[in-house]
Amino acid sequence: MKLELKKIKYCKWMSEETYCFNAVVYVDGKAMIEVSNEGHGGSNSEWAIKPFTQQDVDRVNDWCEKNLPKWKMHDGTEHTTDLEIWCGEEMSKYLDNKYLKKDFKRDLKSKILFVENKVLRQITFKKCKALTDAHFKYFKSKHPNLSALNFMPQDKAFKIYAQYMK
Repeated sequence: MKLELKKIKYCKWMSEETYCFNAVVYVDGKAMIEVSNEGHGGSNSEWAIKPFTQQDVDRVNDWCEKNLPKWKMHDGTEHTTDLEIWCGEEMSKYLDNKYLKKDFKRDLKSKILFVENKVLRQITFKKCKALTDAHFKYFKSKHPNLSALNFMPQDKAFKIYAQYMK
């Protein structure tokens, strides 16, 4: 079973103890379950999207509990991953990526980012609103054998950035 959380609408200002959101769970490519949380620490609301029924929602929840990895609390106790826990994890991934992408775009305006010895490093140019050819020539003169994330296709560069920023 392939699960995807899509059509995410997130409300940061209403998120208190949990994420305040509304989204759709796709199961094997089909929109099956609408899920939401009011952000006050309560459980998610989950309901079937027609033509699916509550039995389909229950079937997905059972599949999650039987097939997804267990999670541990800070005291070491293990718990099954149900649909609600999975949705929370997916929301965390979604928001991490959203904020990382924002940081990544901001960083590329005044910094040259590169990986050296498995560490994300940067050369920062103060009071710089946009990098020029002179900035890139300077980087290449200092690091002729390294590649800057700035020169890579954005999706590849972002994957590298996200890997080292987490």
